[in-house]
Amino acid sequence: MRNFLKTLSISSIFLCLSLFSGCQKNIPYENTEGKTFTNYFDVFTDSEGNLVLPLNTTIQLTMTDEKKLAEATTLVEAQLPFWHKLADSHHRYLDDQGNELHNVAYINQHPGETISIEPELAAMLSAAIELSQLSDGLFHPLLGSLSALWEPKFAPFPTENTDPDSALIAQITGCLPAAADLNEVLQLDPERRTVRFEPGACENSLQISLGAMAKGYILDQLAAELKPLNTPFLLDAGNSSIIAWSPDDAPYSWKIGMRDPSGQTSLLYAFTLTQGVVSTSADDQNYFLIQDGDQQIRRHHILNPLTGYSENWLRSVTLSAPDQAGTLDVLSTVLYNIEDAAQRRAMIGRFEAKTQLAMDYAWCEPADAGLKLTVSEGMDQKRMTSAAIPDFVDYQIQRGEKHEK
Repeated sequence: MRNFLKTLSISSIFLCLSLFSGCQKNIPYENTEGKTFTNYFDVFTDSEGNLVLPLNTTIQLTMTDEKKLAEATTLVEAQLPFWHKLADSHHRYLDDQGNELHNVAYINQHPGETISIEPELAAMLSAAIELSQLSDGLFHPLLGSLSALWEPKFAPFPTENTDPDSALIAQITGCLPAAADLNEVLQLDPERRTVRFEPGACENSLQISLGAMAKGYILDQLAAELKPLNTPFLLDAGNSSIIAWSPDDAPYSWKIGMRDPSGQTSLLYAFTLTQGVVSTSADDQNYFLIQDGDQQIRRHHILNPLTGYSENWLRSVTLSAPDQAGTLDVLSTVLYNIEDAAQRRAMIGRFEAKTQLAMDYAWCEPADAGLKLTVSEGMDQKRMTSAAIPDFVDYQIQRGEKHEK
């Protein structure tokens, strides 16, 4: 899930969305529960001096205590560049000793070599393999070449374009290993802290990319550093991956909103969260339109590894759970590639069983008269009734379901 704004926070950070990223600001806002303060995080440079946006998006941290925000900002500034650089598949960096950092980009450029890596990157790659296998390959960590084929065509506004060469798409998807075989291509040795990337004859078609899980995964690591401050915070990566937290003895209700992907209104739905993570995938950022006879088709950045193309069964998916933003980022992408609603719910059940976390959902589908928004019973119970569901939305609650686990 890269480079797109998918959920809209309507708490104290609502007005911050129009500000430029890459500069750090400390700005107070009032909401119904009092004043909050928000900081943004600076860009940094790769080994060639190119400016890099952290996690390729706007990272903002909002807290209820200005002094604690300053302390928290220092913690995030110390950790965020480290994690981003490890997961970056496009840029290379120098480590603290001036040597080239062995990150994802470095691994991609050295196929067939046994490479020493940081234990944090080994854990991230291992998690990516496990989640790919859990999703039957609907999340795939080797989609880098396929994404690179599509990305130059996408825009954040309506524009017409053409598909990439279908033969190249078929070549790449034909090279993707089954999820069960990923360990043969990404050979991790946790004890020796090494990885060996073995694409074989598919060297030009396979590239590691953690874009569909990295934002949430890294937010999980940052949130672990912030929780000991015992102060409510909202950590937001591009409004697609969000962690909201407050202490048990001083709960604070953060307000989260789902943006309308059709653009007919600003918000489809809003809910509150005192502790938890949120992930959203949507098709209204990074896309283009193609004309197929009388029909206009939207091509977007959430690619199906089985076909090499994006699907149009959904307009957006929002998930909420108590923890594991990285896992939710993966699942929101996976659900986009499942047509049948019952199969989507079954996939959620599979992830719930693996993580032992209850997961709520809200997915938005195109409908003849507008949009259809289906929410789990738990998500409906979090809904802010003060934020009315738009008239053009068919709102449905999936009650009393039990996922197959």
